[in-house]
Amino acid sequence: MTTAQRFFTYTFKPFFVCTGLGTALIGLYALFPQWALTELAQLNYQQDYTIIVQHWGIMVGLMGIFMIGAAMVPTWRLPILAFSGIEKAFMVWLVLSNAGQDFARGFWIPATVDATVVMYTLAYFLVIGILPKEPAATVSGK
Repeated sequence: MTTAQRFFTYTFKPFFVCTGLGTALIGLYALFPQWALTELAQLNYQQDYTIIVQHWGIMVGLMGIFMIGAAMVPTWRLPILAFSGIEKAFMVWLVLSNAGQDFARGFWIPATVDATVVMYTLAYFLVIGILPKEPAATVSGK
């Protein structure tokens, strides 16, 4: 096992549990949109956008739960990491492309975390590969 493979073997679960928990906390936007926007993102709450804020909160919150699942279940990793990598890369791009706008200021910390997840995911796939190397479970009637 190479040093890089050993690194991912030891860090994958803790990394995706921690970043998954952080991502799951975005679910607070679904439950408490006014509080989350004003207190967490430091943005003005506009009631007209409550539905989209809540929708975004539940989608990202669930992504965090699934990231934790991917940390525990190797067969979930490919679809969940592929989706989370694309979703998080897009969020980073959105923040960077809107960096000059006041509304982007509340998203720098999440974008930094998302960029870290994207880089880790790309490195993981480069080092470990796309599919887990564990042998498939066999089904027997015994």
